Amino acid sequence: MTHFLLFMLFSTIEGLSIYAVALYVFRFDLKKYFWHSLLIIEIINFQNYLTRENIESLSYIAPIVNLIITALFFSTIVRIPLIWSFLMTIVGYSASIVIQAVFINFLFSLEEIKTDPIKGYLFQLLTGILIFISLYLYRKGYGFTFDFEKLRFKREHIIIILLIVAFVVFLGIMMQLLDVFIGLVGFVIALLIFLFYSIKKEAEEY
Repeated sequence: MTHFLLFMLFSTIEGLSIYAVALYVFRFDLKKYFWHSLLIIEIINFQNYLTRENIESLSYIAPIVNLIITALFFSTIVRIPLIWSFLMTIVGYSASIVIQAVFINFLFSLEEIKTDPIKGYLFQLLTGILIFISLYLYRKGYGFTFDFEKLRFKREHIIIILLIVAFVVFLGIMMQLLDVFIGLVGFVIALLIFLFYSIKKEAEEY
């Protein structure tokens, strides 16, 4: 239980750093979406824990699903056009990868992170510095501002709903093929949350 709680805690810090960069760099306030972000991050972390500890057959799927879930979060909750949502996701994860690469080169080795849990947790904690860096830049007025709506597809809500439904079906098929219901059910829950927000938003506009 202690291992699980520590995993969730430090993975949450790492996840928040990714969301902070993605939002603050594009001049969106993380605090406005903090609880929504935290819910999705915890779902992702829980699934990552199951994958890492119990279901090795999903190890190649989880990172891709994480990226898609994050992009759909920005699209459905933050209301960013789909193309920009994926761009923001890439920026957030890329920033995390870059700073972690720096830590690996100067503070830790990859082998130490994998074999020593304490160093692994410290590695994730240090990644959290991105939260403060991006918040500082946001408060100083730095970042990118664009007219996001120019790149919104016509009837994008319909596209997003169909994309979510298709992804749920895909995960359902993977559950059947790999016999790993618990390993993917959290992602399905996240997608159903996004589907609810998408349909609700669509209804509000008509």
